[in-house]
Amino acid sequence: MSKKVLGLFLAVLLCAGMLTGCSKKAEDQTAVKTETKKKIKLKMVTCWTPNYKLIEQDKYWLDQVNKLVGDEVEIEFFTSGELVKSKEVFDAVKNNTAQIGSDFPGYWAGKDSAFNLVASFPMWMDAYDYINWLEFGGGQAEYDRIYGKFGIKPLPHGPITVESGPRSTKPIKSLADYKGLKLRMSGKTQGGILNDIGASQVKISSSEVYQAMQKGVIDAAESCTPEFDWGLGYGEITQFSSHPGWHQPGSMCNLLFNQKAWDELPKRVQDAFTVAAQATMLRTLAFQDYSSADGTAKFAEKVLRVYTS
Repeated sequence: MSKKVLGLFLAVLLCAGMLTGCSKKAEDQTAVKTETKKKIKLKMVTCWTPNYKLIEQDKYWLDQVNKLVGDEVEIEFFTSGELVKSKEVFDAVKNNTAQIGSDFPGYWAGKDSAFNLVASFPMWMDAYDYINWLEFGGGQAEYDRIYGKFGIKPLPHGPITVESGPRSTKPIKSLADYKGLKLRMSGKTQGGILNDIGASQVKISSSEVYQAMQKGVIDAAESCTPEFDWGLGYGEITQFSSHPGWHQPGSMCNLLFNQKAWDELPKRVQDAFTVAAQATMLRTLAFQDYSSADGTAKFAEKVLRVYTS
């Protein structure tokens, strides 16, 4: 091999070694950068206690988010009472005590009467109407406008199908039977209707109904759909049920984001949160319908046992 060829060969080897070294250095730097990249950490609060089945929609959303962007985002989840109480969720998100909240709009009717219209309005839209309105009728823009006044970005994720009517210790067969009843029922408008027909609205949380009914503080209560009511033990403390739930033919629960915290999220994370909310909405709608049939069957079986024994 000539000196010229040998020199050329050695030069090629030297260049190859340098390129390999540079490539290895770049890989090492990328690995270090990936390892040191911090996750986005967020706090999430909910209106629901662990035994209240509406919490399942929150858990499902969190599960979907973890699958989509779990390597970038870490969400610390607090059930009702762990960080804030149910009725404090809205202000917690507004004040950035928590960056995410899961709500029921009717709870905030005292802040703006519009919250009554986007959930839980008597003899109003059902769950399917809400979804149609949100997707094609400008509903999302209205949600953004209403919540936006408080510095909150909403993402609907939890439709509620028609609720059970009041479950009671006395039969309710007509409007006249409401007279004198002390009834747990949420919603400002609902309270006005009850007052007009001679009943008294008692404002307590769903988790307090069982004990309140036992002590005679209330005569009747609405809470949610049949399966949810069964899970709260209403089958043990009531003998009568009135249907359908005129007070709430449909509702929509939402994920609330502190607007500033939302704006600071990368676009891909915002998109992942939105897609996960839409997936949760679909699953929750199916769950609501299916579980309501199961809950109705459980109550019916109990009533039949009572009246055939």
